[in-house]
Amino acid sequence: MSDSNGLSASKKNIRAALILAGIQIVGALLLTLARKQGLIDGETTTRGCMVLIGLGLAVYGNRMPKTLECAPPQSIARAALRHAVSRVGGWALMLGGLAYAGLWAFAPLDVAQVGCIVVVLAAMVVMFGYMAWRICAKRAV
Repeated sequence: MSDSNGLSASKKNIRAALILAGIQIVGALLLTLARKQGLIDGETTTRGCMVLIGLGLAVYGNRMPKTLECAPPQSIARAALRHAVSRVGGWALMLGGLAYAGLWAFAPLDVAQVGCIVVVLAAMVVMFGYMAWRICAKRAV
């Protein structure tokens, strides 16, 4: 991969991240405005902002396997390992983000506050556990 392709991919990822951040900021501002106008209460505003964060995690998890910005791997086996870990991590983060959003949208407030932490930690454990398992399995062979 040449430097110009790497810069183009980097710009594309930065643009996508800025768009996602903009959507979250505009959504939070709209929810705050609706609250100030008396259309929704404070809890609904909080829940709406947290749902936006969960959906942002899901979007990022979906993009994760598609955006590998690092040096080319030294071997085909390492490329396969990187791709597999990225896929599993992307799935885990996407499902964790959807669960996060679902908890804030539908669960009681005390359950959502604890449950969202649990699902994001579980997604991270799945990703890092899978990576460790694949690395150990490769070394055993």
